[in-house]
Amino acid sequence: MKKVIKIILVFFTLILLLFLTDVLWKSPSFYKTTKRHTLETPVMDMVEYKSIINEHRRPYIYEVTSKNKGKVIVVGVEHINDPSNAQFDSIRHYWDMYKPDIALVEGRMGFLFKWLQDPIESYGESGLTSDLAKRDNADLYTWEPTREDEIELMIKKYPAEQLAMFYALRPFYGIPKEERLNNPEEMLQQLIEERTDYEHLRHSITSWKDVDSIWKQDFPGDDWRDHSSAYGWPGYFQDIWNSSNLSRDEHMIHIILEQIDEGNTVFVTMGSSHAPRIENTLKTAIK
Repeated sequence: MKKVIKIILVFFTLILLLFLTDVLWKSPSFYKTTKRHTLETPVMDMVEYKSIINEHRRPYIYEVTSKNKGKVIVVGVEHINDPSNAQFDSIRHYWDMYKPDIALVEGRMGFLFKWLQDPIESYGESGLTSDLAKRDNADLYTWEPTREDEIELMIKKYPAEQLAMFYALRPFYGIPKEERLNNPEEMLQQLIEERTDYEHLRHSITSWKDVDSIWKQDFPGDDWRDHSSAYGWPGYFQDIWNSSNLSRDEHMIHIILEQIDEGNTVFVTMGSSHAPRIENTLKTAIK
């Protein structure tokens, strides 16, 4: 028994050391803001963004500095996982130029074992930004709101049933089509159980059959199994998707403003659509 306990202690000590030396990564922590700023200029929504989607530069990079010397460097790039792509050189260049105090990344990411996994191949720009932050001992957070915080905002606008369907279907459509069509019902059922177990959403839908029934009634002629959200969401889901994006961007902006108020340099990476959409809001809010 003592030998077993000793082996367990050695194992957990090793795991702890791997975390402390940044060989093992956990997901970046969520950031809870302590105050909400008034945003004089609203974030550009996805409807307006469509008018510039094919026109703006990529990567989309800019800096905004406040009078107290706090600043933000916004780096909007494509969500790709090819380490040889030049956009990752841009991220390294601007990181080394500004030497930020805090990094904010898109997405919740997950665990990573650096001896076996490449941060970029696993998590794209968020992986590289996290790697740089760990290298230079900068603070690191995801700029995403917690799911609870997002639902708290969204439930004021939309019925629980519609939100539950959206939060289950959103990751479903992130699965490659050929993969999800192998067993769509089982995959969606698992996502329903994982993604709707929150206050306000719990038990609003419980089965893929609920989704199937509601979808057939609200969107006849379309099939949720092979629908592609890349071409837009049907009906009310498009409004929910737009509101979800806005709530995420606004949360990110409140984090940036709070850190800038403290005189810190913030480095934030994101998909290329977010960067131009928040630009005027940031430039108006940062004094």
